[in-house]
Amino acid sequence: MPIRQLSVSGVRNLAPLELTAHPSVNFIYGDNGSGKSSLLEAIALLSTGKSFRSNQIRQLINHDADRLELSCVLEDPQAADGDKELYSLRLKNGDVLFRLNGSVLTSQAEVATNLPVQVIEPNTFRLLVGSPEDRRQFLDWGVFHVEPGFIEEWRIFKKVLKQRNSVLKQKEESWLDAWDSGFVEASEKIHQYRIQYLEQFVPCFEETLQALDPNIAVRLHYYPGWERDSRLEEVLERQRERDLQLGYTQAGPHRAELRIRVDKLPAADVLSRGQQKTVVAALKLTQGILFKQHCGTAPIYLVDDLASELDSGHRLALCKLLEDLKCQVFITSIEKQQLMDSWTPQDYKVFHVERGEIREEPITDPSA
Repeated sequence: MPIRQLSVSGVRNLAPLELTAHPSVNFIYGDNGSGKSSLLEAIALLSTGKSFRSNQIRQLINHDADRLELSCVLEDPQAADGDKELYSLRLKNGDVLFRLNGSVLTSQAEVATNLPVQVIEPNTFRLLVGSPEDRRQFLDWGVFHVEPGFIEEWRIFKKVLKQRNSVLKQKEESWLDAWDSGFVEASEKIHQYRIQYLEQFVPCFEETLQALDPNIAVRLHYYPGWERDSRLEEVLERQRERDLQLGYTQAGPHRAELRIRVDKLPAADVLSRGQQKTVVAALKLTQGILFKQHCGTAPIYLVDDLASELDSGHRLALCKLLEDLKCQVFITSIEKQQLMDSWTPQDYKVFHVERGEIREEPITDPSA
């Protein structure tokens, strides 16, 4: 569901804005510090509740404001009136409010379901160099969106994990047998969801990476969170004494990881920054492809600073894949011409950002 209209207030240096977006491609250009990245950041925040530039939400709120307000109207062919309206309010004290068509939503996950986004930005290579948690969250984004039952099973697992850890902290070993049974059952369900997703993901990723750069040979390996050749209940039994000493559970799907390697080495240790960004772009494009196969529509792509770490050939390849996906894209660059040279869609809009003010530019017909 593409964004039709976007409203932003109280975000960094952006002036309050009302923007009518194009359902296909939205080019956004402006000098460094002008606010173009903040616009993409606002869309990502509305969807995920997180910023791709900062871990502190308070830093996103304009220093002269006490709140941050975001809303968007989504085109929804299945809705009676053809539209959905999402609204998010965040106060500096940490209070949040989400609404869909005026009705209060109880979680960020409900917002994400209605507004799925993928972000490709200058620091996107952190998916390779960052923590296992980063890659685990990346994997679970895909599972969450294509497997409807995953989120409820994940909530059950988190509750059981919390209870088991509580027993471990209190050194109540006699209770562990009872909790281990439920923990193993919940863990296996999470594991199976991930395996089923990866069976589709891996071949699609390899094909997508080839389209972006046939000279990069990367392989994905899934570590479930315990030794692959052992049953989880056996691992828990072997690690019980150590778990009791530490006060937490060492093995399980909360320790899973998507390992990304070149031969037997971590890809981050082998590839250049540009190659790393190409690999991450392939990972995120693959998620969009599978999302569309399962859900019928593609997620929205936010591509910040297209030229960063990518040469012209890779920029063209990336934009070609996004065009083939037929998704809505918000894409930024310092120079307008750099955007136009990388991508020549038939339908698009151009926005210029200057000192926090965003202005839509008229499109000139080159054949006129």
